[in-house]
Amino acid sequence: MRLNDDNASFRFNQKGLRKFLGDLECEIMELVWKLANPTVTVREVFDSLRHERQIAYTTVMTTMVRLSEKGLLKIVDKVGLANCYMPAYDREEFIATAVKMVLEIFSSQFPRESQEFFEAYQAKQARKAQRKK
Repeated sequence: MRLNDDNASFRFNQKGLRKFLGDLECEIMELVWKLANPTVTVREVFDSLRHERQIAYTTVMTTMVRLSEKGLLKIVDKVGLANCYMPAYDREEFIATAVKMVLEIFSSQFPRESQEFFEAYQAKQARKAQRKK
């Protein structure tokens, strides 16, 4: 998902970050966030990922290049022929930005429905807070 792309897709039927990213993109980003200190190579991600699934090095490399093209990874250095990547956003920033984008889309395209939802949600939260007192 390109965070600044009007054509980015949101997948309602998926859970967690998979609502914003493809399955492999999600797995790779989770590993980049975990392994980058402050950078990570394709080899490091591949070595970690291949313990979880059967995958080719070139598939990981291609996916990381595409994540870079989407603005989610930055190529910041080279070690020999290998690119060193770092995340463009930390995990929390990515989630906050993606959620904000989705909410802005719904609010602008469905203003009445969005307003009704938020009012009902706020009322529900207020009732929960009252019950806790």
